[in-house]
Amino acid sequence: MRPATTPPVRRLEPADLAWATALLLAASFEHPVLRHCCAGPTAPAQGAWLLQLLLRFGLRHGRVYADADGLALAIWLSSDHLGAARWPLLRAGVLPAALWRLGWAGLSRLRHHLRAMAWLREQTVDPGGHHYLLALAVHPAARGQGRGRRLLQATLAAMQATAAVPCYLDTQGAEQLPFFQRLGFRLAGQCPSGPEGGAPTTWGLLRADFC
Repeated sequence: MRPATTPPVRRLEPADLAWATALLLAASFEHPVLRHCCAGPTAPAQGAWLLQLLLRFGLRHGRVYADADGLALAIWLSSDHLGAARWPLLRAGVLPAALWRLGWAGLSRLRHHLRAMAWLREQTVDPGGHHYLLALAVHPAARGQGRGRRLLQATLAAMQATAAVPCYLDTQGAEQLPFFQRLGFRLAGQCPSGPEGGAPTTWGLLRADFC
């Protein structure tokens, strides 16, 4: 009998929300969007709330994966759930909470950012015919070990198994562009994430070949 092997990735469930939020917060503490939208002494709590919202969104409308050690995480929207990609949860029911958490300035910046992401994606790909990588995160203590690359490769294959369509992602980190380009993504466009100075730039990348 062959020994049991550990799957390279695991699809997360709502019960994983707490530790997955902690991982995402540790990995995204200096993310440009969080720095732009979250301010003041409660900025860490604001960021944690936004990241938990992102995870809940991914668990409900897409697929969230982690590596075997729980040190890397990827959030995908599948091709049959892209109608949710405008974040309807920021509408009526969540808007009061977002306003209370972020304040008017932070909420306004977040809405500008989400609109920019949606606009850039719509200019780049068929809105109903692609997979969308919302987030790829690796715990700071585990970086430089190839975990992000292996998780992205494994989840690309998992998403392509559901539908052989192009894969799209966006990033606000220019230093991340070479990493994604080495894995077959090409730069498809860029735009500012808001009208004011200091708003981060969003880059969109597309992988059109199917794995």
